Amino acid sequence: MMVNSVSFAPKIMSATPSYEETVGKKDFSRCLESAINEKNNKKLYTACQELESVFLNKVLDSMRQSIPRGEFSGQSFATDTFESMLYTEYARSVSKTGSLGIADAIYKQLTSQI
Repeated sequence: MMVNSVSFAPKIMSATPSYEETVGKKDFSRCLESAINEKNNKKLYTACQELESVFLNKVLDSMRQSIPRGEFSGQSFATDTFESMLYTEYARSVSKTGSLGIADAIYKQLTSQI
């Protein structure tokens, strides 16, 4: 006798919260404004890295949404939450390595205007 697997996890949200909702848009803009006003280059570069990680997280999230779900991988609220958190950490760690160069470009642009 075959039993179909049924997820008993309640559907609280239709989608997992985005990185911007987690971090907060106001926090980023406040950090950026503070760094520019104080002329604190380290703080400014950190804010640029955060912006790069937000962008990269959006790219990774779009890539994740394009992967078809099968019986093996499953689909549940817990899986979506875990993958969202995992890809957020991927985005943060990649932006800290400086391998993309987006944060560097933003930093150069902002420091030339000060």
